[in-house]
Amino acid sequence: MSYRLSVDVGGTFTDVVMFDETSKEVYSTKISSTPKDFSIGIEEGIKKICKSLEVSMDQISFFIHGTTVATNALLERKGAKTALITTEGFRDVLEIARQNRPDLYDFWAKRPSSPIPRYLVFEVPERTIVGGVIAKEVDKEKALEIIEKIKKMNVESVAICFINSYANPHNELQMKEMLKKEIPNIHICTSAETLPEIKEYERFSTTAVNAYLMPKVKDYINNLDVKRENIGITPGVHIMQSNGGIMSSYAAGERSVHTVFSGPAGGVLASIQMAKLLGEENVITIDIGGTSSDLALIENYKTGFTANSELGGFPIMVPMIEMHTIGAGGGSIAWIDEGGVIHVGPQSAGAYPGPACYGNGDEPTVSDANMILGYLNPKNFLGGEMNVSKERSYDAIDKKISSVTELSVEEAANGILNIINVNMCGGINVISTQKGFDLREFSLVAFGGAGSLHAAALLGELNLKKAIIPISPGNFSAIGCQLAKVRYDYVRSTVIPTSKMALEKYTEIFDSMKAEAYADMKKEGFSDDNIVFEATSDIRYAGQSWELNVPVKADVTSIEDFNNFEDRFSSMHKRMYGYVLDDEEIVFVNLRLSAYGMVKTLEFHETELAIPKVDSKAVKGKRNMSFSGKYLDCTVYNRDYLKPGNKITGPALIEEYASTTPIPPNFVAEIDKYMNIVISHMA
Repeated sequence: MSYRLSVDVGGTFTDVVMFDETSKEVYSTKISSTPKDFSIGIEEGIKKICKSLEVSMDQISFFIHGTTVATNALLERKGAKTALITTEGFRDVLEIARQNRPDLYDFWAKRPSSPIPRYLVFEVPERTIVGGVIAKEVDKEKALEIIEKIKKMNVESVAICFINSYANPHNELQMKEMLKKEIPNIHICTSAETLPEIKEYERFSTTAVNAYLMPKVKDYINNLDVKRENIGITPGVHIMQSNGGIMSSYAAGERSVHTVFSGPAGGVLASIQMAKLLGEENVITIDIGGTSSDLALIENYKTGFTANSELGGFPIMVPMIEMHTIGAGGGSIAWIDEGGVIHVGPQSAGAYPGPACYGNGDEPTVSDANMILGYLNPKNFLGGEMNVSKERSYDAIDKKISSVTELSVEEAANGILNIINVNMCGGINVISTQKGFDLREFSLVAFGGAGSLHAAALLGELNLKKAIIPISPGNFSAIGCQLAKVRYDYVRSTVIPTSKMALEKYTEIFDSMKAEAYADMKKEGFSDDNIVFEATSDIRYAGQSWELNVPVKADVTSIEDFNNFEDRFSSMHKRMYGYVLDDEEIVFVNLRLSAYGMVKTLEFHETELAIPKVDSKAVKGKRNMSFSGKYLDCTVYNRDYLKPGNKITGPALIEEYASTTPIPPNFVAEIDKYMNIVISHMA
């Protein structure tokens, strides 16, 4: 027997999933994250699940890991000491940025400090002009002077960003070779290899972030590899990318910036697969963790991708699943402002000290509110593996909220949940109604440790079709990691009207990217026959600053294909902005290619529907819980004993190992053939 292992590290918990390739069964567990060294929690989690399943380490055939190392390093400014070498006259590109304030109406708003301070930015005489012509080679004498300065300053990593290098990497690669020769052990990345695109600030920023993160990510991966080998796991680690694909640990070290949204991507992949099985074309996903909630929109079984994201105040232009993150999770802290108004988040209690009920802190959180209102069972938290205290939740809310507002503890807890639910609704509206989508056409897939707790409340607030709580919702992102394929992305900037693009030029560009893809996939162990390609293009009207990403064909056969791309662009523009410009020229900006290496993935299997009546073994008892400020006597069910076809009418509560699902009055929950809990309004 062989097993596929996936581990997803969050700020509060580390999720571990095992997929039995023979029986197709999925097993999962959780363990508290260890922020000082995440690999400790990973090792403990792997040992825990292997022991419970009586599986030896040599039975693990594949290892996938979703990590927040890059994310945290950038947000906390704990990356490497990094230098930037750029073209003479362009030292301040990172400082000037786009000259816009973070907050338009705040005249004292400060832009986040650059990960590369100005004293570590060096200029070298060289020049590549538009079109890729080398007007001036790298001044070797000046370059060597810079290298000597970098040596003396104990720099760990270097970013090389020259003007117009996206069109011709010659000078950047020349500078890189000189650095490697003089400082063999230093980390180096060039913008031409990291992001060969126009938009100098975004290209500089992405390359700088990649260089800043490389040593941190490589050290983390190397440390994890040592522990993997020590406990007897043979396969190397594959790292989840922000685009929903995976890559080898070596590639992840070199392309660290591609992992900044590694963790949340898995849940979106799992949601897409489940949506296809259920025939739910349009869904909103919400992954509610301890610190934040990650939201994504899936339309016609496809999620949006973007190459224009931001983290820590800096643009990151690499392909990633289009997600919206808000500071709302189980660990979000409730607090009172100077005017006596209750706020929740974005500050979080995290894994340590954690919510007050964990016993290490005294800040009231969303989890504490759920504890007070009866949704969480202190005797069954993580299946009883973790000791929590309802009394500590009561004391924290009483001291920090009730005593200040004169609200009862129960009223304050209700207020905390109402506020966090409104925040989540606002986040959902950002990715849906504000972009022209009708929520009545969408269902909600809720997961993460706290996703199921809030699903019904969000369903009641928003005009959605239904809410779906998948199997093992607290581990759903780790499950999704097992659906990922090996993926590499490529881009070429070519600013030219669609009407003037020659078929030969278009084909030449995609052929060059395919050649690069075949080489990368060969290193991953794939033959040409096991590679699948997807092509898109960033397209805009002439004169616009930003583009829409439109699906295209890599292999075009006629000029009519370009007309089809124009029609798709116009349709997307109409939906997003409410208008089209019929007489305006449409322009190709970037051509993109994604290469997928096909691997075995996890499979969801269906079960025959049983009768609606619930087996008595599934009934755990009764508990008082608050719904809309009223305490009601509710039946508590054990999800492990529920069967497909079972129906539960609210008010009720469904408990499982790592999640709890409240069913309010006037709602009904049904277990479908894939063991999901499907919540809908009572007819």
